[in-house]
Amino acid sequence: MSASPSKPSAKRYKVLVTDDEAGIRRSLQLLLHAKGYDPQSYSSASALLADKAALSADCMIADYNMPDLDGLCLLSAIRAKGWNGPAILITAYCTEDLKARAQACGYAEVIPKPFIRGPILEALQRLCDCAEAGDCTKQGGRGSDCDC
Repeated sequence: MSASPSKPSAKRYKVLVTDDEAGIRRSLQLLLHAKGYDPQSYSSASALLADKAALSADCMIADYNMPDLDGLCLLSAIRAKGWNGPAILITAYCTEDLKARAQACGYAEVIPKPFIRGPILEALQRLCDCAEAGDCTKQGGRGSDCDC
C-alpha cells in the first residue's frame, strides 16, 4: 500500500474526520485508509478537541452540522489550541453564505453532501501536498468575518 495517493515514498498523512453520522464517518475512514491516509475519526467536535493527539494531524475533514459545536466553531476552537493545518468542511446545507462563512473561518474547501469520493480525495491530496511544501495559501487562521 502506498503512503499517499500520489507519492509512494511520502509520509502517511494523519487526517482528522469528525461527523456525528456514523455511516459517513466510517465510510470516510475506510476510504482514506484505503488511499494511504491515517484517518482518526471522532463522533463529535468535543471528542476531537479532547484528544491532544489531534494537534499533530496534517489535515481535518469536519461536518458542519453537529450537535455539540458546528464545524465553523470546531475549526476556531482547534486553531485556538495551536493547530494550523488545512481543513475541509462537508455539509448537507451547502449555500453560498455558508461557503463564505467557512472560508472566513479558515476552511480551504467546502464539499456538499452527499459527496462522491473524488472531490474529497482531490481536495485532501492538494491540501496535504501544498501544506507539506509550505506554500498553501488556502489554509489560514480565523478571519475577521468568522461568526464563531
